[in-house]
Amino acid sequence: MRKLQGARLHQALSVAVNTTAKQVRTNAARIVAKQGGLKRADVDPSIHIYPYSKPTTLTAVIRGSGRPIALIKFAARQTKAGVTANAWGVRKLYKHTFIAIMRSGHEGVFARTTKKRFPIKELWGSGVTQVMTQAIEQGEIIADAQDRLTANVVRQLKRYAFKG
Repeated sequence: MRKLQGARLHQALSVAVNTTAKQVRTNAARIVAKQGGLKRADVDPSIHIYPYSKPTTLTAVIRGSGRPIALIKFAARQTKAGVTANAWGVRKLYKHTFIAIMRSGHEGVFARTTKKRFPIKELWGSGVTQVMTQAIEQGEIIADAQDRLTANVVRQLKRYAFKG
């Protein structure tokens, strides 16, 4: 660190923070998908890094956002009694529900709101925000982020110190 001063030191630290943010985003998506019983492809679009680190700020924020995810995405299967889905990693039976494909092509898990054929309502599972909050509270994401940040700072300081 003594070789680096001013702008080069801040640039090295900013690169380390951004690299860490990308790695933590990937790991958070993996954890959220596993805990929520989802596929990574359904989780990835809902986790963003904004703002990225700049040499003046040296901070990056990883956010999980989005609305609840349709129950069909939780490996839903039709049975005689209803639909089973793997929400939160536990397979559960939703009695008196059914899987249907609408005219628009949208597939979902639905339940009747009255004894008549219509109206029906779609069922939803948890959102990425809920699962990500739970993973943060358990400390999985934060512990990983701290380890990765330390390793990335050391790597970038060495890299920038030996860079002409």
